[in-house]
Amino acid sequence: MMKKIKVLLSILAIGAITLSCTSDFAPSYDAAAQLAIDVAAIEDYIATNNLTVRKHNESEIRFIIDEEGNGTTVDFGNTVYVNYELTLLDSTFIDTNVEQTAKDNGVFNATRIYDRFAFSIGRANVVLGFDLATRLLTEGGSGRFIIPSVYAYQDVPRNNIPANSNLIFKITLLEVKK
Repeated sequence: MMKKIKVLLSILAIGAITLSCTSDFAPSYDAAAQLAIDVAAIEDYIATNNLTVRKHNESEIRFIIDEEGNGTTVDFGNTVYVNYELTLLDSTFIDTNVEQTAKDNGVFNATRIYDRFAFSIGRANVVLGFDLATRLLTEGGSGRFIIPSVYAYQDVPRNNIPANSNLIFKITLLEVKK
């Protein structure tokens, strides 16, 4: 009986130490606070660049539709084919699926296959902001979307994207497969 009590106390002690360590050294991500910071930075970017944008109310994504599509809308589960360009708010060019655009912007990778990019809407194949932005287009349409970091990579750095980076996607919706 005494041995069982010692084991139980040991387990409780280890659990208490683990919990105290994680709360002291690993602050939790506060999406609401970060969204407020993101929106302020995005609004500053919009004002500095004298842009007229629309706002997706649920996500705070700001966008400009450059070309209206043919009216074929995107629904949950559809497979979509897009071309995209990704930059940061400071104009750093990060990525594209278009070979010539990659060459023009110094991000070309000879081992990569450049082709239209396909993903399923609502299936977490891409960052949420990219998914939401694509839903705002109709087939054949294109636009520019300023994505708050909370709908992108959040506080996790990713390749050339620093933590808490707001992203700008230029997306052309080439095809919607229902």
